[in-house]
Amino acid sequence: MSLFARKSSEASTHRVQIHFAQPMTERLRKDHEAGLLDTLLPKYKSSGTIISAKTTLDAAEEPISSDIDLEVATPEPKKLFSELLSSLIDGGLEHGSWLIIDGQRTEVGGSEYVLLRTRLGAESESDLEPTVRALQHALGDGEIGWHEDVYYRHDGPVFVYNGDSAQAIIHALETELVKHPLLGNAEILSVSPQQ
Repeated sequence: MSLFARKSSEASTHRVQIHFAQPMTERLRKDHEAGLLDTLLPKYKSSGTIISAKTTLDAAEEPISSDIDLEVATPEPKKLFSELLSSLIDGGLEHGSWLIIDGQRTEVGGSEYVLLRTRLGAESESDLEPTVRALQHALGDGEIGWHEDVYYRHDGPVFVYNGDSAQAIIHALETELVKHPLLGNAEILSVSPQQ
């Protein structure tokens, strides 16, 4: 070996747990898992394995929180975990969300969440797309909040919104909903963080 050859960095193994304190469908949670394993980790020449992942449902079978538990091997733990923390904070997690790395817990949530239960029942959802666009526009196309997810209940789709202020989102949605008779029975409610 040459005297001036570069030493390769040894990868160290770390346990990472992420708790999302907001409503999150299994589909969206799996998108987060794929983003970690396929994009973030390779960027730092790292790899990971999901140990467990789950979406918690309430008694009415609506998603209330999600968790991802993984093992990560990385030669650059400080850079990787700094970027992970930044991406979680920028990603709009609900108050009460957290990240644990090797037993050290960091609170990461700062957003507030709102549900819009459409209560369409037997009504056709085919006419809903223009309404969804109008609601997003009413939220300032991201200035007040944004449409993050959708899931389905027995009485129709439920839209999940998040932003800095649940009250601002609720006010904007209420103001816009009166223009859309299709959603005349809709219910808007703020979400309590799920520990």
